[in-house]
Amino acid sequence: LADKQRVVRAFDIGGSGVKTGLLGASALQDFLRFDGAVMSAAGGAAGADEDLQWIEPQTLLGVAPGEDGFSSWLLEALPRLRREVDDPHVCFGVSIGGDVEHATGKLRDWWPGGGHPRDFERPVLVAELMGLPPARTFVLHDGEAHLLGCSRCAVPPPGLACLAIGSGIGLGITDASGAVVDSSHPTGARSYCLSGIPLSGARYQGIWKQWLERPGGDNARVEEVKALPFANMVNKPWRMPWVSLVLGRRGMEMAEAAFECPEPTADNDEVRLPAVRAYGEQWLHFLHTQLVPQMCTGTRRHTIERLCFAGGVAERNWPVLRETMVEANSDMLLPASAVADDEASAAGSSKRGRPSQQKPMAPSARPTVMPPAPVGSALIGSAIYALAGVGGGAQGIWAH
Repeated sequence: LADKQRVVRAFDIGGSGVKTGLLGASALQDFLRFDGAVMSAAGGAAGADEDLQWIEPQTLLGVAPGEDGFSSWLLEALPRLRREVDDPHVCFGVSIGGDVEHATGKLRDWWPGGGHPRDFERPVLVAELMGLPPARTFVLHDGEAHLLGCSRCAVPPPGLACLAIGSGIGLGITDASGAVVDSSHPTGARSYCLSGIPLSGARYQGIWKQWLERPGGDNARVEEVKALPFANMVNKPWRMPWVSLVLGRRGMEMAEAAFECPEPTADNDEVRLPAVRAYGEQWLHFLHTQLVPQMCTGTRRHTIERLCFAGGVAERNWPVLRETMVEANSDMLLPASAVADDEASAAGSSKRGRPSQQKPMAPSARPTVMPPAPVGSALIGSAIYALAGVGGGAQGIWAH
């Protein structure tokens, strides 16, 4: 951050495509807090909510064709990238879904910018796939990128879980010192699991079927949402629902269909209230029955004390989601009385398929909820990581 001439080209490669932004080290230094203050869900800490001054704000480049031809597609979508690759003052941060080896910048599998899922026989170097200089390119998982960018702090708060809501659900966690728990390390990977399965793919039935029981809830639009393919499950994914399907963007689409609400626009918040509230109640149900009992109590190595929501769905709908999930006077998660009864509970399952019977959490276990992450938090987080990396300090971000 001290190098005023340093510039970061950040990429966020996710289910909706490839996003990018350009920012300077000095602007990032002005944006971040260094005093350790943690904002409340309502905004808190004076001066911490100032906008980041981007050189180029977040832009969606489109959907990449896949791993073959990715670099040529990227140059065509972003012609000035060629100059940046040749400029030693520019470093590159990449946030990407998939199985990332943070120590090497290699991938074992991924969803390439909205394209098809792919497992590689050998790990591939992301920098080479994208046509970027390996020595100045630093890659991390999208959940951890959102985590680094969500809190507006140079060092994230301890015991923080950032839940990124996009096409799927990303997760990033800090330890008791604020260091990022590495999901690519065997020890850290266990802290990202529910009932032994990574959170994004853990089974979760949700409470969405209750929406369909109301008059008009089970309609033709609902059937259209059910029929849409998701990830690599083309045929009727809602028959075996899991976290990313139920709680990601598709879950919001299901709520919009069941409550006959329109998709979001600049001025239709009021007519969308039933769908957003139902979606928020489903998130609250998941937190009470799954995440908090397993991650906020007991003998978990990395205990969660705070939650932060990131991604476009959270950004767009936060006022209503906050009202639905957060206790106004304390910024704590609303108590268990807001959760649906056991019959509608859809506890996650273990690898053997047995339902895990989670007890409601004690009041003392309720985590606090921070404000939503700033727009472009994955780009911000990948920029922070790149600046740390080019300065030789990337490994210092990770918990050891």
